[in-house]
Amino acid sequence: MGFEYSVYCVPYQGEPEAGDGYYVARLGDDLLVVIIDVLGHGPKAASLARIIESKLEQLACKDINWVVSDLHQQLIGSLGAAITVVYFDSESQQAKGIGIGNTLVRQLGQNYRSFAAQAGIVGELLPTLRPFEFRFEFDETYLFTTDGVKENIDPTEMEFANGKALEYLSSFFVRNYSKPYDDATAIVVRYCDE
Repeated sequence: MGFEYSVYCVPYQGEPEAGDGYYVARLGDDLLVVIIDVLGHGPKAASLARIIESKLEQLACKDINWVVSDLHQQLIGSLGAAITVVYFDSESQQAKGIGIGNTLVRQLGQNYRSFAAQAGIVGELLPTLRPFEFRFEFDETYLFTTDGVKENIDPTEMEFANGKALEYLSSFFVRNYSKPYDDATAIVVRYCDE
């Protein structure tokens, strides 16, 4: 019983490193997942993405409101970033998330649903935080994407996902739905009973 995940990231055409980032941490039996999209691209965006990833190592906990608020304070004066944070609680099988900016979380498979982020920029303009919550079951698959992956993917194209390997899925959505002039990142998460 536990969580599995896979990450696939492609930088903007011609760039050596992406201004997208991610942080995934197992906290006991639970999982904290963060997807990061620094504004812009190139070396400055990539550098800030790595800084955010390291800051999240210090901030990681169940209190996602505090994580987002504290990160915002630390990033004031920077390029800023779009960020979605989701905490998966394995005991209750409840997840709580906060999304700021142009990142997106979707549940794949036949029970497709999506959780859009609020308008804003972490490090520049943080709105009143409105967390979203959802229940998750065994073998459900969740896709986190930055805006380098198209937002309007037809849900019928996602129905096949639950039976596929996570490494296949993370690369599939970036390779087939990424925009050529942006960094593109996908994180795929599944709660398994094996």
